[in-house]
Amino acid sequence: MKQIIGLLFVVFIGLFVYFTFVKKENITPERVKEEAGKAVEKIKDLASRKEELLQSAENELKSVERQLEEMKQRAIEQKERAAEIKKKIEELNAQQEAVRKKSEEFKNSSEEKFNEIKKQLEEAIKKLQEIEREIKK
Repeated sequence: MKQIIGLLFVVFIGLFVYFTFVKKENITPERVKEEAGKAVEKIKDLASRKEELLQSAENELKSVERQLEEMKQRAIEQKERAAEIKKKIEELNAQQEAVRKKSEEFKNSSEEKFNEIKKQLEEAIKKLQEIEREIKK
């Protein structure tokens, strides 16, 4: 008899626990489908956001790569142009010296040579300005 009472007590405790804690949620096939649908939507959303992030990162990398290529090209052009600029600077120095000489001639010129030297001085100054503009390009 004690065994039957013990067995009934265990069954009673089991049923109590089942109905109190486990049975509270009604698990139905519709609810399982609904929860599965929600999980699928979350996974799709996550995959979509992941794809967007990857695309954004790829676009940023391409942009940086283009900028690096442009910088490399400019560096090459600057190296190539350095020799040209050096040559122009030498021309500028020579032209500057020519302008100085023409200025001295102009200071010491007679009235007869005034217009001729003035024209030569103006041409020398114009050439000096052209060389300066070429260097600044």
